[in-house]
Amino acid sequence: MEKLLEIAKQKVDSAEVFYTSYNDNTINFENYSVTEIKSQSQSGFCLRVIKDGFIGTSYTKNLLDRDGLVVNAIESLKGKVSGDFDFPGSYVPKKLDTYDPEIKNLSCEQVLASIKKSNNFVKNKTSGQLNSMTGFGELKTKIINSNGLDVEFKHSDYFASQSIMYPGSYAGVSTQVAAKNHQLLPEVEMMKMIDLYTKGLKEVSIKPSTIQVIFLPDVLYSLLWRLESGTNAKSIYEKTSPIKNKIGEQIFSDKLTVIDNPHLDIYPYARGFDDEGVPTQKLTVIENGVLKNFYNDLEYAAKLDVEPTGHGYKNAMWGGETVSLAPTPTLGHLTIVPGKDSFNEMIKKIKRGILVGGALGAHSGNIPNGDFSIGINPGFYIEDGEIVGRVKDGMIAGNIYDVMKRVSSIENEVHIAQGGIFPAITFEDVRFS
Repeated sequence: MEKLLEIAKQKVDSAEVFYTSYNDNTINFENYSVTEIKSQSQSGFCLRVIKDGFIGTSYTKNLLDRDGLVVNAIESLKGKVSGDFDFPGSYVPKKLDTYDPEIKNLSCEQVLASIKKSNNFVKNKTSGQLNSMTGFGELKTKIINSNGLDVEFKHSDYFASQSIMYPGSYAGVSTQVAAKNHQLLPEVEMMKMIDLYTKGLKEVSIKPSTIQVIFLPDVLYSLLWRLESGTNAKSIYEKTSPIKNKIGEQIFSDKLTVIDNPHLDIYPYARGFDDEGVPTQKLTVIENGVLKNFYNDLEYAAKLDVEPTGHGYKNAMWGGETVSLAPTPTLGHLTIVPGKDSFNEMIKKIKRGILVGGALGAHSGNIPNGDFSIGINPGFYIEDGEIVGRVKDGMIAGNIYDVMKRVSSIENEVHIAQGGIFPAITFEDVRFS
C-alpha cells in the first residue's frame, strides 16, 4: 500500500489508498433442514487521487500492477468529478473493542450444533415451518493517504436468526442475535417469537380506518430510512430535504431521541473512523423531538462549508463490492433511546390497533419527502389490549414528519434490528387499509 501511495503522490496533488479484506461463513436452514453452507473471502484495494480540484478512482483485487492502477485513477480524472476537499491528516483514532480472537476458533460444526439446538427448542413447541440462518466472520480495513494518515481496524461478528413462517405465505415472526462472537439465541426471545406466532394463527379482517400502530424494532428502518434521507448532507446541498432549514426546531414527538453512535462497541461493527479515515463521533440527530444535526462525508462537508462528521462509508442501497463503491453519507449505527413501557404494557394500552411485524415495499413512496406506503407482512390486530389475530393484505401509509409527532409509547429496552438498535414504538392515528 505504501509503495502504491508513493507512486501516486508523484503524479497528483493528493492520494488515498483504501484496503479491505473479509471472510465470512453462512449456514441456512429451511424447515429445519440445511439448505446451504457457504464460506467466502474477499479483499481489494481502492486508490483515490485528487488533482486540480477533481477526483479519480481505480480499484483492484491485488497490487501486481501498481503503476497501472495509478494510470487508471488518473485517466478517470477526465470525468471531471469534483474533488474540492482534503483528505484527513494524521491522528490516533478512538480505541474500541471490536474484535474477539475466538472467532478464529469457531467452526461450522460448532455453529451447526448450536443452531440445531435452538431449532429443536422451537420444534418442540410449534408445528410451524422454521427457517433459520447464521453467519460469522471477520473484517479488516486499512487507510493511508498523502496527508500522513495511517489507520486500521479489525472486527469480528456473529449473527443468528430464526423465523416461524405462517402456512401458505412467506410472512413470519422472527428473532435474532448479533455479537462479536458465538452466541446462542436466548430462550426467552424464542418464546416471545413462538407466542406471537401462535396468536397470529387466526386470520382476521378489519375495516380501513385510522388506528394505533406499533412498529416492531425490525420494521422501524422503513420510517428511519426517510429521516436518513432528510438529514443527509447530499439532500441538504441539493435542497430536496423538507427539513433543510429546521435545525433547532421540534419536528417529532418529544419522546423521540435518535442517535448515531459508532462507538457503541458492545455490539459488532463499531467504528473509530469512517471509510475516508475521518474520525467518527456520537451524533445526536433528534433530541426529544428537536432536529439537532445533519451528517456528511468529505465531499458534502466541503460543498456546504462545514466540518466533516465522519459518516463517509462505501455503501449503496442495493449493495455491491466494497472497494468499488464511492463513499457516501451514511448513518450506519443508529439507535433510539428507549422509553418506559414494557412490550406487554404497550400492547395493553392499545384499544384498537395493528402490530407491524414486517414490511413489504419499504422503498415505495417519496422517500426524500418522508412519505411511506408499506404493506404489513405480517400484521397483528390488537383489540382492548389483546392480540386477537393476524391481518392479511394490510397496508399503512403516511408521512414521517406527521406520524412521528404522534408517539404515545416507546419500549423500555432495545433490540438488534435491521438498520440499527431500536425499541418498539407506538404511533397514534396512522392510516390503515
